[in-house]
Amino acid sequence: MFRPNRLKTRLAAGDKLLGTWLQSGSATFAEMAMIAGFDLFIMDQEHGMGDLQAAVDSMRAASAGETTMMVRVPTADPIYIRRLVDAGCEALLAPMIETADQARAVVAACRFPPRGVRGLAVDIARAANFGFVDDYIARADETILVSVQIETPKAVENARQIAAVDGVDLVFIGPNDLAASLGFPGKTGAPQVEAAIARVIDAARAAGKPLATVPRAGRTWRQCFEDGFSMVALGSEIYFYRVASAALMTEWKAYRGDRAMRGGAGGGYSV
Repeated sequence: MFRPNRLKTRLAAGDKLLGTWLQSGSATFAEMAMIAGFDLFIMDQEHGMGDLQAAVDSMRAASAGETTMMVRVPTADPIYIRRLVDAGCEALLAPMIETADQARAVVAACRFPPRGVRGLAVDIARAANFGFVDDYIARADETILVSVQIETPKAVENARQIAAVDGVDLVFIGPNDLAASLGFPGKTGAPQVEAAIARVIDAARAAGKPLATVPRAGRTWRQCFEDGFSMVALGSEIYFYRVASAALMTEWKAYRGDRAMRGGAGGGYSV
């Protein structure tokens, strides 16, 4: 459903936005995220599950409220990006962007000629309400939100040029992959990682672009906002379920153990 991009408007206004990740590909969780009131959710197609149809189903769930759906694409493949944009994707996140040319290619896939290479099929595309939006071509380029993910040393070196690309609306710092690529896997709070993040923050600010990230070692989502990030995405439906089920199983095993001790040797009960 074509509509004004609430997320992009709020970013431009300087609002702080809280999001979550969806990795199962299930539109049910997309609907739940919308009902819960998240500003956005990110459907992760790089590490998560879900195909183009799953993305469309989740877009429909988001369109019932004020939550914006962002899709993290598997790669910066312009063909798949163009398919997502035609399907009505309001915001996308391109991972592993390392150069300004790569960022420009992502932007071009989202824009109509002469500014980009997106194909014209507005009379049938879901993005244009299947042709019911008469002025879609005039409005489309500025409606979609394009975010690029900085998560390698090469990307850090080129961060200023990447952030300055026309059409890049948001710079997303990925601390987990950045830490791994710097030689510190799982240590997102390492001084070398913090130094790289600080360089990207400075680069984005110099280009006047807002910043997004996830919590990392030593920095909660609240602290990320205090550090100047405009958007923070945390957890996922898989993560939340794992944490809750692990806690429940810990309680269950403790309870079962208590019963076993009361029953004496051999447990005194069956399950």
